[in-house]
Amino acid sequence: MQKETENKHLRCCIYARVSTDEQAERDLSIPFQLERCRYHAQGKGWEVVKEFIDAGESARTDKRPDFQKMITAARCIEFDIILVHKFDRFARNDYDFIVYEKELEDLGITVESVSEPGDASTPAGYIGRRMMQVISTWYSKNLAMETRKGLVKKVEQGGWPRRSPLGYVNKRDKGNAWVEVDPQMGPLMTQAFKEMASGKWTLKEWADHAYSLGYRSSAGNKVPVSSWCSIFHNRFYIGEVYLRKGDMPVKGTHGPLVDPDTFARVHEVLRRHDCYKQRTRRHKYLLRGLLYCQNSQSPCLVETHPKKRISYYRSKGKVNGEQVFYNTKRIDSQMYELMRELTISKESAKVLEEKLSQWFDQEGTSDDDLKKAENRLIRLRKMEKNLQKLAIEEGISFRDFREHRSEIEAERASLNSLIEQIRFRRNLVKADFEIALNLAVQLNHLFEKGTFDEKRLLCETIFKRLYIKDHKITKPELNSPFALIASMASSSVSLQSGRPYRIRTCDTLIKSQVLYQLS
Repeated sequence: MQKETENKHLRCCIYARVSTDEQAERDLSIPFQLERCRYHAQGKGWEVVKEFIDAGESARTDKRPDFQKMITAARCIEFDIILVHKFDRFARNDYDFIVYEKELEDLGITVESVSEPGDASTPAGYIGRRMMQVISTWYSKNLAMETRKGLVKKVEQGGWPRRSPLGYVNKRDKGNAWVEVDPQMGPLMTQAFKEMASGKWTLKEWADHAYSLGYRSSAGNKVPVSSWCSIFHNRFYIGEVYLRKGDMPVKGTHGPLVDPDTFARVHEVLRRHDCYKQRTRRHKYLLRGLLYCQNSQSPCLVETHPKKRISYYRSKGKVNGEQVFYNTKRIDSQMYELMRELTISKESAKVLEEKLSQWFDQEGTSDDDLKKAENRLIRLRKMEKNLQKLAIEEGISFRDFREHRSEIEAERASLNSLIEQIRFRRNLVKADFEIALNLAVQLNHLFEKGTFDEKRLLCETIFKRLYIKDHKITKPELNSPFALIASMASSSVSLQSGRPYRIRTCDTLIKSQVLYQLS
């Protein structure tokens, strides 16, 4: 009698969910779930205070709008029980189910199922609920795999597993689904390809003209320029199908609206004058994105005066209310002298190569830090498993579980970063340095004899930033490992700013400058 009295005062919320929009639109599942849950709550004497519905949301993730609203309401203790038709409506992910169930339990809220009753506080009820959750997770993953197989098989047989593009309509009966030509829009799409193949339209002009001719989307709206771009690149219109873009297309069972020759001519027109292809820049700048103005303490932008036909590097910041302009020819001409100063002799390259080879050999045999980091990662995995076990067995509170898990994840991220740096330094740095060393021997020759694009690529490879002041390059900030190679230049002549390079011993440079910068 006392238990029945307590039940009358229990507040209940109902959570209903379906995975697909199609189910939600046809009311195949949600009304049924709500009806069963309401009837069950009435029989138990529970007061239904809220109802949460996620239509077309997968339970493999917790990123569901009404599910999160329900969890927020639970944290405010707005109800005592969450009632679902089946537990897989609540979650189909092991981790999400256990974590949220534990959090709700700490709040004094239980999750109950109409179709799968059982008291989780008892050993038998607990193991039963866990088994149902494992089966639900397996079903979800297996369904995704089988669905993928079905889509691949359908495409291999020439079918189209998704919504048909403009000009076609989807057809369906009890056992089959196929695509047919839309009797109204199909001929219009054929004409659209012919018009575009003539070369007299750009995409924007055609989109406006097509709207005036009566071309409409499936929703009855104007077909935007971006959609026309996708249409004219879609091989479905020449009778081919594919599962994803980039897959090898196969012949489809639907009728083509365009012949391959017309389709190819349309592509040629789009390459020539559509506004979606990659444009070639009209003006080229050797040091674009590399210059930093010391006068204004800001990076430099670029611009070309159209009438005077003069190009400038322009400071982003201002000095005394005005931007600083640097003539590109005057600045670019200084790069020849800079490249000569950075070029090293073959003798210096051989000495440096021998020193580095010795150091790399020593570094390769020293892997104590790597072993320590890997062993610590193994211990962290064991700690995480024990922590999860304690949380499931109620050995620790959910708050403590989240706090310890966050600490473990932070340490794991730090260790993974350290391991990545060690392996990078060991496996890649030597190869990178050897390539850079070969370049450094012939920098002067490559820059003087190269084309503009080759010079630009060389500058991007060598320089991280070039500082400029009073129309002179004052100092270069080099990408590794060129920072080391620069100090080995045959001449230690200063740059135009008058600041000389500091020459150090090879051992010091190798250990302190190159390798740690690269890592």
